[in-house]
Amino acid sequence: MRRYWKKNFLKTGVILSTFFLMPSCSAETLSLNLDEAVRLALENNRAIEQREEDREAARWNLSAIRRSSGLKFSWSASSTRIGGRAYHGLRENRYRLYGYPKELLAENHVSIFDYPLYQSENQNSFSLSMPLYTGGQLENQRKSARYGLNSADLNLEDTKQQVKLQTAQAYYQALQYRDNISVQQEAINLLNEHLRTVQIQFEVGTVAMADVLATNVQLANSQQNLNTAQGNYENALAVLNNIMGLPADTDLVIADDKNYSSYELSEAECLKYALEHRPDGIAAAYAVKQAEASVGAKKSGFRPNVSAVVQGSMSGEGAFKADHNNESWSAGIQLSWNIFDNNVTSAQVEAAKAQQRKAESVARQQIEQIRLEIREAYTTLKVAEKNIAVMFNAAKQAEEQYLIAQVRYEEGVDTNLNVMNAQEKLVESRMNYYAALYAFHINKAKLEKAMGVPIAIDAKIYAFEVENGAISSEALKKSAQMPLEMFNADGKPKKRSETDIKPVRDTAEESVEPFTEDER
Repeated sequence: MRRYWKKNFLKTGVILSTFFLMPSCSAETLSLNLDEAVRLALENNRAIEQREEDREAARWNLSAIRRSSGLKFSWSASSTRIGGRAYHGLRENRYRLYGYPKELLAENHVSIFDYPLYQSENQNSFSLSMPLYTGGQLENQRKSARYGLNSADLNLEDTKQQVKLQTAQAYYQALQYRDNISVQQEAINLLNEHLRTVQIQFEVGTVAMADVLATNVQLANSQQNLNTAQGNYENALAVLNNIMGLPADTDLVIADDKNYSSYELSEAECLKYALEHRPDGIAAAYAVKQAEASVGAKKSGFRPNVSAVVQGSMSGEGAFKADHNNESWSAGIQLSWNIFDNNVTSAQVEAAKAQQRKAESVARQQIEQIRLEIREAYTTLKVAEKNIAVMFNAAKQAEEQYLIAQVRYEEGVDTNLNVMNAQEKLVESRMNYYAALYAFHINKAKLEKAMGVPIAIDAKIYAFEVENGAISSEALKKSAQMPLEMFNADGKPKKRSETDIKPVRDTAEESVEPFTEDER
């Protein structure tokens, strides 16, 4: 009986463990194209979410500095129990105020401690102040915080552009791996057909066993390449899901995008556009102005500070009482001047100047980086564009070469080695074609990022509005690449659709497919 129970218990445990360890089949299936992928990424990507919080922090920092130049009201209070000889006379005087001479206290054995006054001390102090002159400290702090908010606006736009690029890279990488799967699967199909031919010829004695073995080895290598391509495709989809803020196991069905058109803008036009529109380049310029304002704020230590001050205090036996005869107030102007601080202010000014020089160097470096990114992306784009046509023809020729080699082998006038070589070249040329095609798309996306093609705001318009006195929220609305109703009250952009993005130039597209199902 015990053995029967133990056997069934183990069987039940295996069944339950198998049930709970089974992979979930509830992964969501999502069909999308590149525009929809970018839209999801702009809505859900964590990097954008973090930049939005940076922008919020900069906005509230500016608000705090603006409010620091207004009225400040402070109140302090304390409540304590008091005693000792210092208060005896005060109690006697208080007793006499009620008409009882000191002698009566002794004759009637009345203690001055029987009277409650001067047994507790409740103090209240009030202060109202407003800065009148700070030597330029508050003014420069406001200026610095305002440029900090402008930089945060542009850094948010730059992050959105970066996320769009990452999405495009992951999308086209996934498409390339998916097409590689098709190429490897077709290679296996061709090898299986060739293997049947080789086996038939081996059975009739026209070829050696070496041909069968070589074909099987080639088939095994192709199967390995297919497995690798499938793994790469799954990983590429996981990366794309991560960028879009979706679970990594979301089952994606992504639309083909083999269309392309020759890029018409020149490198000089791309560079000119980038120098005017790159948000991170303009943000670097604002960082220089922010550093300049910080230098001015530090220099305020050489100057006096003047404030209007109203103060008052009172104390008594009870809360907010003044029965201890200690009530006072004052109003006037307060001036403070740090005449000598052992050159601490001078050192702080020099440190701020060093930070300003660093910001200027970073701004120059950013311009150099923009030039480099335009050069690299444009050159690689044009190389990929040339390679598309080259590999298109190469794939066609490789297919013809393979068919010829196969026919010659069947007729006994060619070797199996030549067939294998032709098959390898066919696979290589097809994969090179897809590599060139998607390299074109990826580098086009890189070039648009390097140029600063707008997502939510046009950085050039934003900078123009700021230079003409517009505050952050006004500049955001005027530079928006979206309807004004898509902004919150504080000027922060709401979630938007990728279809609102304005392209640099609309061009007719053409589809290029080097091989079709009928030709295989």
